Amino acid sequence: MRDALRSGALVDDRTFDCVYPIAVRLASPMHWTPVQAAVRAAKLLAVRPGARILDVGSGVGKFCIVAAASVDARVAGVEHRGHLVDIGRRAASAFGVDVSFTTGTLEDCDPLDVDGVYFFNPFAENICSPGDRIDGTVELSEARFVRDILAVQRFLRAARVGTRVVTYCGLGGAIPNGYVRQLAEPCAGRIELWVKTRHCAGVEAEELFADLAEAGAS
Repeated sequence: MRDALRSGALVDDRTFDCVYPIAVRLASPMHWTPVQAAVRAAKLLAVRPGARILDVGSGVGKFCIVAAASVDARVAGVEHRGHLVDIGRRAASAFGVDVSFTTGTLEDCDPLDVDGVYFFNPFAENICSPGDRIDGTVELSEARFVRDILAVQRFLRAARVGTRVVTYCGLGGAIPNGYVRQLAEPCAGRIELWVKTRHCAGVEAEELFADLAEAGAS
């Protein structure tokens, strides 16, 4: 499968997911990026050889593994569930790709150390029904959702001009000013590409929470 991805051949999700335990496979349609979308997102993020790509909320590492096999990039994932990080590391080893997985949150990452950031609506678990959550091993709440979106805002404001951001099925909050949306297209779910073209101006807290309220209502 690694060689197929490197050659540009299509790998279907059922075949790819065989690398994972059965419980992970069952969660794949809702929680893990489809292979087709992961390949597209990786190509949008890795516009130069050796680009540094960060997957926020990397789960079991599906996007990271596909990206590492599909493009010339240094791929990393950050995930707050340690047991999913362990699964991702084993899967990456089975595929023979080099991915750096870290147990933590976006606040543990350096915004100046990335060229591209990938978000598969990673914070929606906080506000979805309990039956749609991966598990109950971490804090999930509306308050956590707001904290996570604020962390994204801070991270993206501190990132370098030229940083590329791809969202798949949304983010849950607004992309800061200073970023320009350059692409929006359907690919199993909606993919959007944003590029930072200038330093971000400050935003008052009231404006930010208005954005969050609007995003939550949509």
